[in-house]
Amino acid sequence: MKTSGAPKQAARAKQPLPPGKRATRDRHLAARARTGRPRRSPGRPGSSESSVGADTIVLKACELLRHVAPRELSIIGLARHAGVDRSLIRYYFTDRSSVLLAAARHLFGLLRTRLAVVETRFADDPESRIREMAATLLRFQIEHPYFHRLMIDEVVNSSDKEAQDFFRSFTVRAIGEYRGMAAATARRGVGRAFDGVFLYLAVIGMCEFFVTGRPILEVAFGKGFDAAEVGRLYEGFLRDYAVDGIRRR
Repeated sequence: MKTSGAPKQAARAKQPLPPGKRATRDRHLAARARTGRPRRSPGRPGSSESSVGADTIVLKACELLRHVAPRELSIIGLARHAGVDRSLIRYYFTDRSSVLLAAARHLFGLLRTRLAVVETRFADDPESRIREMAATLLRFQIEHPYFHRLMIDEVVNSSDKEAQDFFRSFTVRAIGEYRGMAAATARRGVGRAFDGVFLYLAVIGMCEFFVTGRPILEVAFGKGFDAAEVGRLYEGFLRDYAVDGIRRR
């Protein structure tokens, strides 16, 4: 008849560990005591990370994207910036692309909120609305210099259906708005007839290249130029150019 192995296991458990194994065990126990954190299952938030949710990680990603290009943002770098374990990021997001898509959605939401204020304020004044929308986009681009790069790399050129649907939704809306403003300026006799999508592309280009074209500005104004002052002057130029460029001749 077979006897239970429990007594033998208990006896082995009572035997002292060899010096080498005992030292290894003591080092592991000391390390766990220093961290003050019990072991947790992979990916799940620990007690010290329970207050860090997906929204916080997205905000930290947006902070990081003020200083690094989207292609340079990594899960490890984001985890370091957010002060969390990278497994926590993977717990909330499947991969790096999903984090960047969430960041793009968040930043676009901020921009839409600012543009909505302009749309409401200048609903009956299409010329002023064009000026202020261009200025708002420029200020946002200066604040978030990699915003359009993020949209191109992680949304426009993504093969993910969710990203493609997001791109189509905000593009259709923007084209409709700019076509509406173009038609309104033509009806008022201010602007000539043109397709508003061209103005939309022009404004995006003028705002984005002001930021990415800094080397040109350094040649023009010197490497130590006052970025805030030059930005203010360019904003004034953009306000005038966006409307004067479409005036009826």
